[in-house]
This record gives sequence, C-alpha cells and structure tokens, in this order.
Amino acid sequence: MLEPDLNAVASLVLRRLPDASVIAFTHDLRISLLAGKSLAGGPLTSAEPLTSAEPLTSAQSLTSAQPLTSAQPFTSAQPPSSAERLGRPASEALGPRRWEVCEPLFRAALEGRSSSIELELEADDDDRSFLVDVEPLRDPAAEIVGGVCVCREITERKRLARELEQRGRLLDLAHDAIIVREPALSTVRYWNRAAQEIYGYTAQEAYGRVTHELLGTEFPTSREAVDDELLRRGRWEGELVHVRKDGRRILVSSRQALVLDERGDPAAVIELNSDVTERRRAERELARAEEQFRGLVESAPDATVIVDERGVIVRVNAQAEELFGYAREEMTGQPVEMLLPRGLRNRHIAHRDTFMAEPRARPMGAGLDLLARRKGGSEFLAEISLSPLRTHTGLLISAAIRDVSKQLLRQLEQALVPRMRVDDRWQLAWRYRPSVTTMLLGGDFIGVCERPDGSLSLLIGDVTGHGPAAAGTGAMLRAAWLGAVQADVPIESIPEMLHRLLVNQASRDAATLATVCLAEVDPAARELQLIRAGHDAPLLITAGAVAALDREPGPALGLPGLGAWPVHRVLLPIDAAIMFFTDGLTERRATERSARVGFDELLLRLDAELFLTRPPEQAIDEMLAQAFPDGTEQLDDDLAVILLTLGATAAAQDASQARIAYSA
Repeated sequence: MLEPDLNAVASLVLRRLPDASVIAFTHDLRISLLAGKSLAGGPLTSAEPLTSAEPLTSAQSLTSAQPLTSAQPFTSAQPPSSAERLGRPASEALGPRRWEVCEPLFRAALEGRSSSIELELEADDDDRSFLVDVEPLRDPAAEIVGGVCVCREITERKRLARELEQRGRLLDLAHDAIIVREPALSTVRYWNRAAQEIYGYTAQEAYGRVTHELLGTEFPTSREAVDDELLRRGRWEGELVHVRKDGRRILVSSRQALVLDERGDPAAVIELNSDVTERRRAERELARAEEQFRGLVESAPDATVIVDERGVIVRVNAQAEELFGYAREEMTGQPVEMLLPRGLRNRHIAHRDTFMAEPRARPMGAGLDLLARRKGGSEFLAEISLSPLRTHTGLLISAAIRDVSKQLLRQLEQALVPRMRVDDRWQLAWRYRPSVTTMLLGGDFIGVCERPDGSLSLLIGDVTGHGPAAAGTGAMLRAAWLGAVQADVPIESIPEMLHRLLVNQASRDAATLATVCLAEVDPAARELQLIRAGHDAPLLITAGAVAALDREPGPALGLPGLGAWPVHRVLLPIDAAIMFFTDGLTERRATERSARVGFDELLLRLDAELFLTRPPEQAIDEMLAQAFPDGTEQLDDDLAVILLTLGATAAAQDASQARIAYSA
C-alpha cells in the first residue's frame, strides 16, 4: 500500500476519533505510520505498570475480560520521536510487556482477523483505560499488506459503566426501560430488567447493538432531529414506535438525557422508555366511548343533567338548556340545586347525600317528583329518573327530567271542569287556565249539569292557596256539588253541605277556605237563582251594558261558625249573556310588566257585542286574547270562566239531542 493511502486512513480515523492514536505496520511487523495527538505527545510511554486482558474478538464484550497484571514499563524513559520510529519494530511503539499482550492481535491482523483488547494503566493518583483495536490492512487487490492499530482512551466511559453497574440493582427495580447507549454509535451499554420485559431481549442480546436497528425505531420526524435536540438542549422527550423481539409493535413514551464527561464531551445517552401502547389504546377507546355517550345524551328526548358525587353539574344536553332556560356553560360546574326553588335546596342536599350513599336506578314514574325552577324564576313540576354511572373518574348520576306540569294539569282538569251531559239547547262554554308560573295546581273549579226537571245548574269556585292540597279540595267540593244536584238537593241547602265538608277534613294539609258561586237557570231560561259565598258577582251582558249581578253574598265557605247564604232570584232578558269567573281574571296582568286589572276596570273593558254575536266558545277565546296579549301560559293565578248565551238558548229550547261538553 502506498504512503498517501495510509495517511488517508489515519485522517479518516482521527476525524471520527480525535483523541485516538494510530499505528500502521507492515507484514513484517514494522512501523509504517504513527499518527494522533496522544501518540505524538507520548501516551503509552509512561513507566506506569500495565494491566491487560486476554485478546478479544470484536464480537466479545469488553467488560467481561479478565485483567492480566504486568509491572513492565510501557516504553523507555526517553522514547524516540514518531519519525525516528518509522521502519522500526512495532514492539518499540508499545514496549515489551504491552507488545507481549498485543502481539497476538497484530499477528491475527496479518492473517485477516480483527480483534480488540482493553489496557489499563495503574498509577498512584490515576487509573487510565484504553481500547486497542487491530484490523488487517489490504491493498487494492484485497491482499493483506499489513495492519492498523487504533488506540483510544475509555477511562471516563469505564467509570460511568462502573457507576451504572453499581446502581444496576436499583435500576432493575424501575418499571420503565432504562437504556444507556454510546452517543456517537448509539450502541447499547446498559439494559435493565424492565427493558428486557418490555422488549423481550436480554441484556446479553442487546449489549453492543445499535438501538434503532435492534428496535426498528420509528421517529416522530427523524433520528437526526432527535440527536440534534439532544446535543442542543441536553434532553429530548416524545413518543417512539418500537418493535419487540416477538415482532409486536409498541408505542413508548421516551425521555432521553445526554450525559457529559468532565471535559464537557458527550459520554452517554440515558433513555427512560415506558410502554404506553395499552394506555393510548384505552384513551382512544375512552374518547370514542365519550363521544358515543355525548351523542346519546344529546339525542335523549328528555332533559338530561349529569352530576358528580359532589352534586356538581358536569354535563347537560340541549333539551336541558331549553327546559331550564340556561346555557350549558351557565349550568356546568354549578351545584344541581340551582335548578330548584330556594326553599327546597337545603332539603335536597340531604336527600342527595342519602342517595349517593346507596345509589340505585330509579325509573321515570317511580314517584320521584320535584318542583324545579327555570332561569327566569318560574317553577314547574318535574318527573325525574336517576341512573348511577360508574366511570374512571368516579360516580356520576344521570338525571332525566321531564316537565309534567301540563300533563298533570290535564289530568287535574278532568276533576275540576265539567264532564256531564247537558241538553243541546243550552248555549254555553267554559275555559279553565291553571297557573303554570307560580305553582302548577290551583284551586279553581267549574261544574255544569242538569237537574231532573231540566234546569241548568252552574258552579264556579276558588280554593285558597295553590298546589295539590288546594286542587284536591276543589275536586272534592265539585264532586259533592255534583252529587247533590243529581240527587235533586235544593240549591239553598248546598252551601251548608259544602261548608261542613271543608271544616270537617281530617288532613292538616288540606285547604279549608273557598269561595263559590252557585246558579240555576230554569228550563225556559227566564229566571236565575243565585247564591254567592264570598265569590265575585257574575256579569249580566246585554246589548247596551255589562253589569254585575251584585246581590248580597254570604260568607266564604270554611270560615268559623255557620253562616247564611241567601238565594237571589233574577229575571233574565231574552237577548243577553251571563259570565261567571274566578279572580284570576280580575287580578291578572294584561301584560308581563303591567299593573293588575281590577273588577271595575274589567267591566269597562268587556265588549258586549262580542258576547252577544259570537258563539260562546269563540267569545270566550277572543275575550281572553284581548285580556292577555302575551297569552295565558304564564298566568299569576288560576283562571276559570263560564259563559251562557241566553238568546241562543231560548231559540234552541225545542232541541232535545243530548251532547257531551268538552273544554277547549
């Protein structure tokens, strides 16, 4: 081989390993080239005693070699220069004892074999370790013409290896794979027990292997980008795809740190890898499940409110926004008691704590009804079903909420408004509008039926208070009145009977005060008998005026003592109408922000022509539309109205077909 070729080899080696020493030798073991800073400065020339190891092949572990101690000096005390050594025996570059250890490697290179050995210099104040690699040197025809010996110091690397070995037992207790690799070549220098469990390779199988080749690493961007960040910042974090020994691909969360030696040069890279394959899969499944759950909640027909164990709202659907009037951002993170009237909140907290102690499913219609409150302050009766949900974050309670106000009011109306047969000749209509805003149930009630002699009996009343108790009392009075009329009990005896029913109720929660107006119209519709028990006077409507039949009333039913309820007889004009009503019409507000309308003002506002020229049903509906421009859905009080048109009744008195009256 020509000299320029040897210089090229040395230059290539020293560019990659700047601290190395290079010795090229001929087939007769004579020096053909000496290069390298360490060699030029006299490394391997100290008189320190030498320890060495048995020759190793490149495939063997350097740390497993058994040292051999020698006290022979490395070279003479005054070594010759590099130029003076050219052409001299290679043994002079190493010294007798070192040559004794390294000669087999040199001769192996001349036979075409590569080999390595570790040398350790022992001194009083320092120990230095060197790695000696010897390779055959070939000419362009591939003939062996000599060899190359590369020597580099590995003292710091050995020190780190010893420290890691001392800490190995502790590192083997870690749940993360801990890998120490050489920074330039990325070869494995340490492999803990968790790494073996995660990847399937033993430490012996992994040692000396290039990590990204062993594990088939897929980088987020590129290997170069990871290495650049390690050199620039000293650390890198991210996720890598690795392939286990059994071929299974896994995703690892990797944290890597660059370790520098005392001179600030890269000495090792420490990797902490955690298998997150199952965690990421579970997270994806959880995300899909949450998306499905969110879709189910949003598609539910009922308002759905989900709370955690503390009673804090964590999720609502669009139906809940519509029902309560809050945006979901206003409800999320707030106590569920915000959806209840203030007077019920403390009591509900106690009930909630009891339920959380033993959560169980409660279906809709299982008797769990609550009074709920909208954002604007209006209240409604809610039917609720509860479903406990065990999740990875803890216990959740899903509440399906249904506004049953209107449903309940329709049922209640069956007991509070007429459902009896009346002759077709009676031209009458009625309307019942309960209060939905303040409560749900009211005490207004209506009755219409015929006596055995064909006269028409009318009842309208109002029980004080609101709620189930008031509604139940109203239904009781109406039923008692209906039974009395059907039994042909005289009208003057009915008030006392109703009064006794009120005062003799056993329930403490029952309403005990009511106003009523009783009326009977003879079969020819010429005379009216009227009894008022604390109730507003009915209105007589004629072509020219609207006047109250303001006859002397008796006391309201249920007051202490036994009162007197006089019966008044009124002759009726042929072309007229009579309207009976509860105080919901006189105490109402025309609009949401207007003042209440009184009895006297009601008389002024009524249009007599409307009642006399329209069918009774149409007349009542138009009157209510004029009285309540904003509609009757948000009444302050219950409202009941009965309208009897006398002129039409007289004209139809020969008709005999019975019909069933229905409310609108």
